[in-house]
Amino acid sequence: MKTIVTSYGSFLTGTEIADAVTGYGLVLARAHSVDVVDIPFLADDGSVGRVALRVGWLSDMAAVSTDGLQDELVEVDTIMTLLSKISWLEDRRGLAFADDDIEHLRTSDVNWDDII
Repeated sequence: MKTIVTSYGSFLTGTEIADAVTGYGLVLARAHSVDVVDIPFLADDGSVGRVALRVGWLSDMAAVSTDGLQDELVEVDTIMTLLSKISWLEDRRGLAFADDDIEHLRTSDVNWDDII
C-alpha cells in the first residue's frame, strides 16, 4: 500500500494505483497539463472511499510506501485507464529534428547585412 500525500490531505491506496497516479502526474507535468483522477482510498475506519485528485503541472503530490496489515487495494479499471493515458501522452511527444531538417540553420555564410 502507498499513501498519496497532497496539500489537501493524505490518501491510503494500492501500490499500483499510487504508482499509476504519480506516473500520470509526471507525464502531464512534462506536457504542462493537468487532469483530475478519481481513485479509491482506504479511510481511517477501514471503509473504501473515493477521491478526485488534480494531477500534473504545478500539482504537488508524493507517494509514500506504507507498511500495514491492510489488504492491497486494487482497482484494475482505474490502473488500466491511467496507464493508457500515460502511454498516449508519451506517444504524443515530438521527435527530435533530423540533421537534414536543420542543416540550413547551421550555415555560417549568412550575410546578415542583406537580412537586416
